[in-house]
Amino acid sequence: MRARAIREGSVGLLILIAVGLFGGLVLWLRGLNPGSRSYRATIVFENTLGMQEGTNVRYRGVPVGRVLRVVPTANAVDVAVEIGRSELRIPRDALIQVNQSGLIGDTTIDITPLRPLAAQELAVDPIGADCPGQAIICDGDRLAGTVGASYESLISSMEKLAITFADPELVLDFKTTLRNATTLTKAATLLTAELTLLSAQLQNDLGPLMASANRATENVGSAAAEFELVGSEVNRLVVSNRGTLTTTLDNISRSAANIETVTATLSPTLLQSEFIGNLDRLSADAAIAAADLRSITGNFNRAENLVMLQQTLDSARTVFQSAHKVIADVDELTGDPALRRSLRDLINGLSGLVSLTHQLERASQVAGVLTPPPGEQIERVTFTPLPGPPDRPGGDSTPVTVTHQGQTYQLNVQSLQPR
Repeated sequence: MRARAIREGSVGLLILIAVGLFGGLVLWLRGLNPGSRSYRATIVFENTLGMQEGTNVRYRGVPVGRVLRVVPTANAVDVAVEIGRSELRIPRDALIQVNQSGLIGDTTIDITPLRPLAAQELAVDPIGADCPGQAIICDGDRLAGTVGASYESLISSMEKLAITFADPELVLDFKTTLRNATTLTKAATLLTAELTLLSAQLQNDLGPLMASANRATENVGSAAAEFELVGSEVNRLVVSNRGTLTTTLDNISRSAANIETVTATLSPTLLQSEFIGNLDRLSADAAIAAADLRSITGNFNRAENLVMLQQTLDSARTVFQSAHKVIADVDELTGDPALRRSLRDLINGLSGLVSLTHQLERASQVAGVLTPPPGEQIERVTFTPLPGPPDRPGGDSTPVTVTHQGQTYQLNVQSLQPR
């Protein structure tokens, strides 16, 4: 009897343990975790895409909660969700969408944050009394959701696309486009062949041009090297003559300052003097001279003057030819030394004759003075003997001063001897 009671009690206890384990398993499968706190929110959708209780709520692709109930209203559907982790902070402005995925069209609610949370926002407790009105989702908040990807929208889009492609005009346009594409392909094939031929021809033609370009490049390189050498030489010359250049520039600066000073000094004088008037008169005279030159040039340009000038030039050429002959004859005559000596003697004799003529004239004047007219006499005659010139030894030159009728005459008489 006692053994039977023990067996019946053991069976009942096992049944109770099995029921408890089964209930715990069900609660665990439904997301119930007595050790963690959770908070709830309500999300409003226009379409839930067949959502049911127990649908997963994912944050950044990770399941964080489930749907508690789905309540349809007149204008929308209120979906009550539970977030199983109270330490999870979700931004209030996160994107909340209902999507369908998988082969059987499982519906999920995906929450995607649009920004990171600040440190002060992370410190707010979602189930605390100070949470409402903060930047995170709090317990009891009401949020707006949107409809994302779904099989219904995909099927609707495919249906619209099929209807569009079933349009006869579109099919005709598509066929026309295919024919045009075929024609274009043929033309492109021909164009490709022509481009190939053109490329080969260009390659053949560009060979000499490339060689010329290479030579030009080498020449440019050589010229650049020479320019570099010239630049080095110029730099060395400038460095070596830097002091001279500085001195020259200083001298130029001082000269410019001196010129400026002279200009400033002369400007008032030039402006106040008659220099400007003289320049004006000179300009006017130059203009008149230019007009005269133009008139003379115009006169010379006349036909009769040109003919006369040509005749004059012909005559001058003839005279120059005759003079050339005479000069040649004179050169031939003067080439004789005896003739040159005779000409020199002749010139000296003529010079002496001219001197004697001058002395005769002076003697005539003395004779005229010394011979007074009848009834008159010479007032005074003064003789001053002087030594004779060195080339005439023994001779005396005596200046004679004669005063007659108030006029005084002074004469030099050579070798004056008393009678």
